[in-house]
Amino acid sequence: MAKGNTADLDDLVDRGLRAVEDDELDTAESILDDLKGSAGENQPRVLHLAGMLAWAQGDLERATGFLMQAADGAPDRADVQLDCAECLFAGEEIEEAEAQTRAALALPGITKAQTDDGRLLLAQIRLSGDDPDEALEILGQIDAALHDHPAFLSTRGSAHMAAGKLGNAIEDLRAALKHEPDDGDLHYQLALVLGAAEDPAGAVEAMLRVRELDAAEDGESEPPTYADSQELRSRLEDVFEQLPDPLLRLVANAPITVQPRATEEQVRAGVDPRNVVAFCGTRKVGEEEAELTGIVIMRDLLPAAGDSDDDDDEGGDAVETEMFYGLMDELQSFFQRDDVVMAES
Repeated sequence: MAKGNTADLDDLVDRGLRAVEDDELDTAESILDDLKGSAGENQPRVLHLAGMLAWAQGDLERATGFLMQAADGAPDRADVQLDCAECLFAGEEIEEAEAQTRAALALPGITKAQTDDGRLLLAQIRLSGDDPDEALEILGQIDAALHDHPAFLSTRGSAHMAAGKLGNAIEDLRAALKHEPDDGDLHYQLALVLGAAEDPAGAVEAMLRVRELDAAEDGESEPPTYADSQELRSRLEDVFEQLPDPLLRLVANAPITVQPRATEEQVRAGVDPRNVVAFCGTRKVGEEEAELTGIVIMRDLLPAAGDSDDDDDEGGDAVETEMFYGLMDELQSFFQRDDVVMAES
């Protein structure tokens, strides 16, 4: 490819992006290497492909760096701006993602399809900012022909749930599942809405489907060894030390066990199959007090050993961070303790 030939450059980058989308990462990397040699690694569209490839490879930090450089170098390209915004959103850079999305939507050359994609992203961003009403308003501006798309239905379902419109949320999520019946995230969303709508039987059935799909995706795993169980128990006990005394007293004497993931029986009893920590016993309902008989660590839901090297702000690792948030969720739901929110913050 002759350096400076924009048409050839765009064609190669588009091929690389399609390869990333199709999970053909070796092909995308080969195209990227060719582009670096012919157009230079700092060319904006080359940076665009580098960012999307890094993101697909799981390196969100590098992806964000590449895509921000690409967006700076190609301010008039809505596709680059929107991919950068989505990457920022994935990295929980909410304000930056919103600013980037709004800037893309204001571009004079943005296509109708890109406008709809941008509005869907903006609705998701506003929803994450606890503004479901604005999210619903933005979703209403998307072309009606796309209102049957699973991503649209899922986002609108979440917005309806956050706005307290549980019937609408259930309708949206069931419609999305007609298109994507094996999407565990959609079943999980539906389970949460059904639970909020006081349909415990429906919520349990949805959670059982979540467990089935997640287990099938992860594959078979061996039971934890004694050494692994001892290590994870010790880590959870370290997490206990972060709790204020009133909460610590609720869990301090409960026996701790370790298993790969929640069983069907546990899910039927109310355990969330995606929580890394589960409480066993009788949950608090109305005036009836909770009785905690045991705590289970779901080993297969914790980060792998190679993923736990990044220290958080408190000096702990990813495993203990996941345990902490899982413990907070269970304390709040099992004992109906609103003060857990304060402890978590």
